[in-house]
Amino acid sequence: MSRRRGETEAVLSALCFGIAPLFAKKGLMSGLHPFYGATIANVTALVIMLFFAFLSTGWSGLKPANRRGLFYAILSGLCNSIAVVSLFGAISIGKVALVVPVTCTYPLFTLLVAYFAMKKSEGIDRFTVTGTFLIVIGVILTI
Repeated sequence: MSRRRGETEAVLSALCFGIAPLFAKKGLMSGLHPFYGATIANVTALVIMLFFAFLSTGWSGLKPANRRGLFYAILSGLCNSIAVVSLFGAISIGKVALVVPVTCTYPLFTLLVAYFAMKKSEGIDRFTVTGTFLIVIGVILTI
């Protein structure tokens, strides 16, 4: 994948992550329970991901996962599910314009876990640490 395509996909990701909580808040304001909202969001994501997988490779292009990869994918899914349920709960009782910036402190946790658990594969330099702390300071300033 080219660098430009990776950057474009990152911007698309940021755009979608930025807009999704607004739709979630609208749904929650209409009386939707946070757990149902999170479940519907995850099921919708699953359907769309299966559609993209089929379009991109067809089912024949998908390779079976090894146990280690499957284990980490399941852990990732568990963390993402807890994050989505927590986000919907927080949005249901708080202002979306304040809740979302607080969730954006996640690079701090990513940095800490990467430092302790992935030292060999993740190069963490002073620029990464500085950028992460600037993000957290920015979030603190918005609260």
